[in-house]
Amino acid sequence: MHESKGFTRVEKLLIGLELSTGAAALVSGALLAARPDGSFLHAGPEVLRRTPFRNWRLPGLLLGVGCGGGYLAAGTLQLLRHPAAPVVSGAAGAALVGLEIWEVAVIEFQPLEALYAAIGGAVAALALRSAVEGRTRIP
Repeated sequence: MHESKGFTRVEKLLIGLELSTGAAALVSGALLAARPDGSFLHAGPEVLRRTPFRNWRLPGLLLGVGCGGGYLAAGTLQLLRHPAAPVVSGAAGAALVGLEIWEVAVIEFQPLEALYAAIGGAVAALALRSAVEGRTRIP
């Protein structure tokens, strides 16, 4: 396998999407956990009525750790061109699409959910393309 030092446009886009999405999820999750009434993000707890959650603390922690941590890990693995990067990135993308579908079905539709579902789909597709281009190996 030939490795060049620079990143392709696909890799740069993938890494940028992963790191920015991870950072946004980490900060948003922390804000929801810090103020479980949702007041930091203007997210009232009444939208959680059809979920098992009564406030935003646990969803905030799950968002920050799960989505934020997962996307930051995926972006870091892509930066390192780690062999597991395509699998982790693909899983992160698919998980975000699934999360947004769940949110629309259980909570309510918000335009931001469509944006993040598109980002998840793009991350999964870019991870696959990066793996096919052979810049990182699939383990």
